[in-house]
Amino acid sequence: MTRRIALLSAAALLLPRLASACPVCFGASDGPMLEGSNMGILALLVVTLAMLAAFAAFFYTLVRREARSVAAAPMAALRPLQDGSGR
Repeated sequence: MTRRIALLSAAALLLPRLASACPVCFGASDGPMLEGSNMGILALLVVTLAMLAAFAAFFYTLVRREARSVAAAPMAALRPLQDGSGR
């Protein structure tokens, strides 16, 4: 195991071009790797925005339900008095 790590480290030091992170570092700003990276970033942004919109819609629904229940609560409290059952 140690030998394998030493071999990979030596290869990374001797062949730094092969160990580089991306083609942008080399100045290739129009390669397919860059297009794929851009599409990945776009996909992550879309997912993030969709989740934020879902949370906003959920809280909007909760607020709307609460407002509806508060508006209906006084009428529900008066029903026993209107029926004559009272106290």
